[in-house]
Amino acid sequence: MNDIQSDFSMRKDALARDVDTLMADVQALLHDVKAETGVGTSLERHALKARQRALQERIVTLREESRAKVSEWATTTDRYVHEHPWQSMGTVAAIAATTGAIVALAASHR
Repeated sequence: MNDIQSDFSMRKDALARDVDTLMADVQALLHDVKAETGVGTSLERHALKARQRALQERIVTLREESRAKVSEWATTTDRYVHEHPWQSMGTVAAIAATTGAIVALAASHR
């Protein structure tokens, strides 16, 4: 289970980094647009800043929702594996056998 939690944690961290990168890119784009179009009025600046704040708030909300969802999935998976250990092992064995068969077929065709 710790492997699943660490995998989810790594994916969560990667998603957070991607969102931060996206925000930095959006901020840079807004700055470039403002510089290119000569946005000089305070009204236009306020509109750009308001849109930027709204985007930042939406990204924060999405990040929190995704963290909650990943945590929920990890908890559900952990509970299922503990309640149904033999079914879980059977599922893993079936997936491993199928993957092995596909790899063997691919290797034999080369």
